[in-house]
Amino acid sequence: MLNDHESHYRYLQRWLVEQYPTLKLEELTADHVRQYVGHMLTEQTLYNGHPTLQSHNIVKGLSPATVNVRTRTLKCFLRFLHDEGYLQTDLASRIKLQKVAEDTIGAFEKEQVLQLLAAPNHWKYTGFRDYVLLTVLFDTGLRINEALNLTVDDLNLTDKTITIRANVAKNGKSRIVPMSKRTAELLDALVQENRTQFRNSSPSTVFLLNNGKPLTSNQAYERIRLHGEKAGITGVRVSPHTFRHTFATLFVMNGGDLNCSY
Repeated sequence: MLNDHESHYRYLQRWLVEQYPTLKLEELTADHVRQYVGHMLTEQTLYNGHPTLQSHNIVKGLSPATVNVRTRTLKCFLRFLHDEGYLQTDLASRIKLQKVAEDTIGAFEKEQVLQLLAAPNHWKYTGFRDYVLLTVLFDTGLRINEALNLTVDDLNLTDKTITIRANVAKNGKSRIVPMSKRTAELLDALVQENRTQFRNSSPSTVFLLNNGKPLTSNQAYERIRLHGEKAGITGVRVSPHTFRHTFATLFVMNGGDLNCSY
């Protein structure tokens, strides 16, 4: 998440330099920030300035939900600047979030799950990593941040269980999550591939980027969205939470109790 926050700050800084090259920090106003929010809604593309993903930029203007994610980050930063005395005015309190239409999360149909799992290119490291991540999400119902924070020590491949640490779990309580034999085999294969790809750094995190750094939630969301586009999925939102909702739906249909196990 820290990498995401740093990127959001850089986007604002780059825009300010382009629009107001002589502006000093103490001269920053709420109007400047509102103009930047407007820029995100109408002009900015998702990967503007990214060294490798720039080619994915097609549609100008970020969604209100994406703008809100970045605005929340900036509000935290502005609040910090005010608390530390760098800004005389609490700009964060004067910046509003965008209204986002309610989006009822549906579940994937079985055929859609198969189409999504077939979308990643298994012959590339990132494609195989994505395939394993999608499989884990569908098979276990983990939250995306729980999956992305998995380390090798969290995996018991013999017993086919995953430990979600208390500091990672949303409710602050650790739990043991079962997984299928197939998922355990895929996780084992990914761990071995990580050791081969990044033998000099020996990372403990399971889901990594090409450079060996942890995959962030924003990056995972976008990768899953792109696989959804490639698979031609329509009629349902393609996001990590839809995998979790699909898992929950099937869990209940098979007699499970969400209050006890989810």
